[in-house]
Amino acid sequence: MTTKPGLLSPLMARLKACSTRDNGLSKKLLHETWAALKQTDLERGDQPTPSIMAALVLFDEEQFAGLMTEAELEQMLALARTALERFNERINPPNKLGKTIAATLKEQI
Repeated sequence: MTTKPGLLSPLMARLKACSTRDNGLSKKLLHETWAALKQTDLERGDQPTPSIMAALVLFDEEQFAGLMTEAELEQMLALARTALERFNERINPPNKLGKTIAATLKEQI
């Protein structure tokens, strides 16, 4: 199979612009950020942060969720689900890079 002159130039440009190249999110970053969050020592007098309170509200339906109204809790849950879905999509993209390659090659051939 032979390719037309200049076929790879547009492909390389599109690959460099592909959002799945490097999004900065990873399971390693998740673990590092979680470890940093847990550095807050509430037993030694550190004050709870908004992120800690959000985690407690979402995690403990019996006690901390009661700090929110039902509508507020539903909003928090919806936002948390959206964030989780987006995180999973970014660390396990649905082969967008392969689709970009295929689309570019199809246009150029």
